[in-house]
Amino acid sequence: MFELFLRVQPTEKNEDPHNRLSKKFPGARIALWCNDHTDILEIESDGLDSFQEIQNEIELYSTRYKSKIIDKTLCQDKFQLVARTCICGSDGGINVGSVAGQNNFLQMPPPVFFGGWEYHRLVGFDDNDVRGLLKGLDKVGKTEILHKGRTDGTTDKAFLLSLGSLFGNLTEKQMKALLAAVEGGYYEIPKRTTADELAAKLRQPRSTLEEHIRKAESKVVMAMAPYMMMYARVPESPFTSKTRAAGDTVGARFLKQLAVQTAEKSRNN
Repeated sequence: MFELFLRVQPTEKNEDPHNRLSKKFPGARIALWCNDHTDILEIESDGLDSFQEIQNEIELYSTRYKSKIIDKTLCQDKFQLVARTCICGSDGGINVGSVAGQNNFLQMPPPVFFGGWEYHRLVGFDDNDVRGLLKGLDKVGKTEILHKGRTDGTTDKAFLLSLGSLFGNLTEKQMKALLAAVEGGYYEIPKRTTADELAAKLRQPRSTLEEHIRKAESKVVMAMAPYMMMYARVPESPFTSKTRAAGDTVGARFLKQLAVQTAEKSRNN
C-alpha cells in the first residue's frame, strides 16, 4: 500500500466552480467534503475584502447550485466560512476522483483548492496502477506528483481532527500567549527564550503569562486526549480505566475538565 500526494491544474474544459473560485481568489484555501449529492466547502480567506467577495460569489451560486452559507467565523485574523453546495460534476468535465477510481486508487478527503490548483492525497495498492492514473490525469490537466511513499494503513492517518475542537476553548489571551511561546522557541530544546523574555515582549507580568500558557496547554492536551487514547489502541475502554495517580476514571476526569472549561467560557462571554 502506498500514498500519492499530487496537485492538478485542470484545463479550462475540465474546470468546475471550485477551480474557478480558487483562481478568482488565489489567496483563499478551499477544502471540499463531498458525498456525491452535497458539497461542504470550508473556505479560509486571507483578508476581509476577499472574504466578503467570496460570500457574494457563493450567494450567486445559490440558484444554480443550491448553495447556502451555513457558518462564518473569524479566528486569529483568518476569515472562515462553511458553505453547502451541490457542484460536483455539474460542468461535465473529467475530474481527479473519477480517474482515481478507474485506476483502483482511494481518494482521501478533503481535496484542497488553492491558487488554481487542486491538491489530492490518493492511496494505491499496486505500483502498476500509477501509469494508468497519470495517463488519465493528463486528460484532466497539468499534474505534478509532490510525494510518493509507503503507508501501513489509512484509518489512523485519515482520522481528521478539526482546529475548532483543538483550540476553540482557548481565550484570546491564552491563544496569544501560546503562540508567542511557540514562535519564540519556548518549547524548543534548548529553549530560545525564557518566560521572563516572553512576558517582557507581551508587556505583562511573568505570573500572568505563565497562567495563560498553563491553561492553554491544559485545554489543548485535554482536547487531544480522546484521539491519543484511540491512537494508542488501549485494550480496555480508555474512558473507564483508572490510573494509579487518579481516583476517578479517565472519562470522569475528562468530563470534569470540560465542565470547568465551559464555565470559564460562559464567564468570559
